[in-house]
Amino acid sequence: MLQVKTPWWIVAGVGILVVGSLGVATTWSYIKTGWRKVGQGIREATPIAFDLERLNGELKDLEPEIRRNMQVVAQLEVETENLEQDIARIEQEQAQAFAEMKKLREALGQGKSEYQFAGQVYKRSEVEADLARRMDNYQIRQADLEAKKQLLAERQRHLENAKKKVDAYRQQYDQLKLKAESLAGQLKALEASQAVGTVAIDQSRLGRAKELAKEIETRIRVAQRMLEHEQNPQGEIPVEVDDRPVTERFDAMFGDQADKPAEVNQGT
Repeated sequence: MLQVKTPWWIVAGVGILVVGSLGVATTWSYIKTGWRKVGQGIREATPIAFDLERLNGELKDLEPEIRRNMQVVAQLEVETENLEQDIARIEQEQAQAFAEMKKLREALGQGKSEYQFAGQVYKRSEVEADLARRMDNYQIRQADLEAKKQLLAERQRHLENAKKKVDAYRQQYDQLKLKAESLAGQLKALEASQAVGTVAIDQSRLGRAKELAKEIETRIRVAQRMLEHEQNPQGEIPVEVDDRPVTERFDAMFGDQADKPAEVNQGT
């Protein structure tokens, strides 16, 4: 059977006619609603187990990035330690150089024409020239020392910030990993009900993993609630939940014991 293709200009004409009849805003609203329905249908048809696999995949993709950031922190730590050792060495050398210059200066203060050091005799002009050379070298190395100290302070700040970022990132990753394990356990308890729900996807890796974990938890709770309604159509038995602050709960639980001073065991 032959298939006849509709010319493009007919399709375009129909589109223009629809837009002209409904208006641009109304037509765009129809298109967005239809597209949203299609996307929602796909999400609702996705099994929860598949979404959990996606979540575990997202978490696994985060592991190389965490290791890379931890390696950067380790590199910064080593470089900082090396710089600290370099500064300590220069400070020790400068202290020795200052002590030697002080001896030369004290010798020149005696007003002699010749001086003896380490069994050798030196003219006053030679001692003065040596002291001047030592002072020039001392100033150069002191300037280098100050520059290294400033660099060390900057690296220490950078290292501290890097550690905080990596620790915060790793903490969120660990929380998501625990959440994924918890959701997997809840899903095993609900496999018989074959529940479905909706999933929203974030663009960033970490944000996407967070959002996915949250949506999966929502789907499982919705499925649990539906199962409870089916098993108890007359409604749930109301149960009070103690949502008071922990301080009020502590005072109510221990009463006057909280006001007593702690007993200290004294040896005999």
